[in-house]
Amino acid sequence: YETIPMRILPIALLGVALCSASCYQLEASAQVGYTQMQLNGDIGLSATGGGSVQSQDINDVFGVGDATGSPYARGQVDFGAPVLTASAFMFSNSGAGTLTNSFGGIPAGTAVTSQLDFTNVKTSLAFDIPIGPIKLAPGVAVDLFDFDLNTSATTIAASEDVSVIAPVPMLFLRGEADLGLFGVTAELGYLDAPRISDVKGTFWDAELLIEVRPINMLHVFAGYRFIHMNADGVIDKGTANEQDFLTDLDVSGWVIGGGIRF
Repeated sequence: YETIPMRILPIALLGVALCSASCYQLEASAQVGYTQMQLNGDIGLSATGGGSVQSQDINDVFGVGDATGSPYARGQVDFGAPVLTASAFMFSNSGAGTLTNSFGGIPAGTAVTSQLDFTNVKTSLAFDIPIGPIKLAPGVAVDLFDFDLNTSATTIAASEDVSVIAPVPMLFLRGEADLGLFGVTAELGYLDAPRISDVKGTFWDAELLIEVRPINMLHVFAGYRFIHMNADGVIDKGTANEQDFLTDLDVSGWVIGGGIRF
């Protein structure tokens, strides 16, 4: 993966799709909605690079990750066989707790306040294989994860910031069933990565959407999203200030909304 510049990959995927546009009638859809996502799992941060990392529960210890509402957007361009899709959501919340283990330079037992900001943008390029009313679409996807956990001690002058932006390429498969008034879409992305942008680990991204189509152009939808990130890496804060981190986190929640197809 290191041989592919990550900022070039989405442009390359778009180029492949656009090259096929002249062979097919273009179809597109746009969806907007409301999602309520929550984050669960463990996170750890060493005091220095190569130091020991002790994980602790992000909900109980840091007081963040509760279900939080946010906007959701999704768009799709169908070129016939290649289909380009992008979706995005973000959420933020804050809380307080007491560390059970040390977290970077903040010792165990310290009361802390934390601010969590999480953004995900998923882009996929898949190739439809029609099988009656069902389509299977294998391809590739890039999940961009922007994770920022800022933690400050309340009794001493100490703070830590775990800020990671990781574009993760995944093997991707989408299945669609057209049932007339109803439509069902299921997507699955997977990667077991050696190292990408100073992060390595295992990533899952699953999404299920059910559409109701009262008329051809308009539809309403509801769905569920599940993302798993079991990863570790290095936060570079300068030559002498590298820190190791690890995460075992799940992001999950539901989404509702409406859209237009043209």
